[in-house]
Amino acid sequence: MSQRESFEVEELLKEFGLNSYEARCYLALLRLGKAPASEVSKVSSVPPQRVYDSLSSLEDKGFVQVVNSRPKLYVPFPVREALLNRLYQLKLEFERRERFLRGLIEEVERLVSRQVEFPSPSGGEVFTIEGEKAITSTALRLISLARESVKVAGIRPLFTFGCRGNLGRYLKEGVKVLAVGVFDEPCKREISRLGGVYVEKKVDCSYLLIVDGGKLLYVYSGGRGLFTENKGVVAPFLAYFDNLINN
Repeated sequence: MSQRESFEVEELLKEFGLNSYEARCYLALLRLGKAPASEVSKVSSVPPQRVYDSLSSLEDKGFVQVVNSRPKLYVPFPVREALLNRLYQLKLEFERRERFLRGLIEEVERLVSRQVEFPSPSGGEVFTIEGEKAITSTALRLISLARESVKVAGIRPLFTFGCRGNLGRYLKEGVKVLAVGVFDEPCKREISRLGGVYVEKKVDCSYLLIVDGGKLLYVYSGGRGLFTENKGVVAPFLAYFDNLINN
């Protein structure tokens, strides 16, 4: 592996939560097969005072296992197995963090409400949403709030802004799903599993989400959209969606 390739792999491993020292130690172990910390330090150029904590972290993250010999030997998991181990860990960490933060919502609301009197929203405002992260969080929030129906349309609406795989996670039981657009087999299975209906049809809009007939998220370009509960604004989009379903 060239120096440039090593650098590229190191940068990719950072996406899985490894720092530079950890990535270099793991790559060194892949070359060595198994080795004591001193040898890993030499091959990876990681300072001796940092190699032990780096190897320990790699063990915690599922990239290496330890042979309790003298000296202690470190053995790398194959690349695919190590990365899948890490993905599983990250998923569990996210789910634990999500549960913890959800539990804080009411507490934060309670404490803030003692100091701030919030005006009642009129429901007539039209809000601009910018950036894919903001759009994704808005879409998932609306899906989680749905009580009766979720209507989604777009070129590939379950792929757009992370809906695929998240419908079942955020959707309450009994909420009806209607989807219009282009779907692959996993998307069709997901909608069917949730008791929903999909209509395969070419759709001109980038992304359209209507929840309970009254909450609208409309994306008119890749990272720009609008959200509103204004009935006058929602009504024509609702009519457009119904026309897609029925014609």
